[in-house]
Amino acid sequence: MSQIAKNAQPIEIHLYDIDAFEILDRLKEKHQAYNDNSKGPLRSLEFIHLEEEFLMESFKESNIDLTEQQKRRHFVIPSTFNLYNTFLGYKLLTIDLYKIESLLSYQLALFEGNYYAEKNNFIGLIEFSTYAFVSARVFPFEENRLEKISNWVEKNRVFLRNNELPFPKDGADLKVDEVIMDDDFAIIFNKQFKKFFKGQENDLEELIINKKATVRLVFNGQANQLAELFKRLRYNGKISVSSIEILAHWIVRHFAIRDKQKGIEKLNLSTISQVLKKTTAEPAKGKRILEELAGFKVTNQRK
Repeated sequence: MSQIAKNAQPIEIHLYDIDAFEILDRLKEKHQAYNDNSKGPLRSLEFIHLEEEFLMESFKESNIDLTEQQKRRHFVIPSTFNLYNTFLGYKLLTIDLYKIESLLSYQLALFEGNYYAEKNNFIGLIEFSTYAFVSARVFPFEENRLEKISNWVEKNRVFLRNNELPFPKDGADLKVDEVIMDDDFAIIFNKQFKKFFKGQENDLEELIINKKATVRLVFNGQANQLAELFKRLRYNGKISVSSIEILAHWIVRHFAIRDKQKGIEKLNLSTISQVLKKTTAEPAKGKRILEELAGFKVTNQRK
């Protein structure tokens, strides 16, 4: 049994803990209340179910069974796990507005660091990642949540040299060497792929051919189409990347999509990861892109 499972018996929950199942339940209640009191749904509640499913599977991959915690609807995510970042964002969307700054101060003291930010860079995490996550999902007329987050960052900011920032702004160099593509194929791929990036063709060439990147590329399509394309590239041997998790992070770091209002929206890591891991999350036949460069294969034929 994992150490987390052992420690999760009679669990004491603090108001400011990142309690995954409590957050999902609160998120569902808030969305349902909004949908019931408005002319149309803010968002389908299916995404909450998918987030919980992904939570269970992600910890299972780390040999942590959350079945009992799911029944009790309580599990505090350690900050060393990457999913901590997602649930911190959801916590900021659901907690009492006037407790946001206290929550962030509490988490600052406990933060141990993960893939996205080192232990001493929680403020960078909030400023360059969490703020964008909340901004993309904030409820109508609750934009003052963003103000509370910004106020906290300004009060606690520690300025770092540019090369120490864990989440670069557009214009800062982004890591590109985790996904490897053959040079000859990169030229062919870029020629076909650029039609999805109107106005950013040169930036795409920098990433795909020159293996340099300074901005996020806005994909003119659906997130699952983008993720499934790179999934096909991987199982067809067109790209080399050591794990699905690294590929998911790479996609989220380098690409964005358009929301319904045609604004730029950052990709959700859990959404991209689900497409990479599950056939059920892939786009339907006829929605897949660039199959002439990387053909679709049924599950038992994939490497």
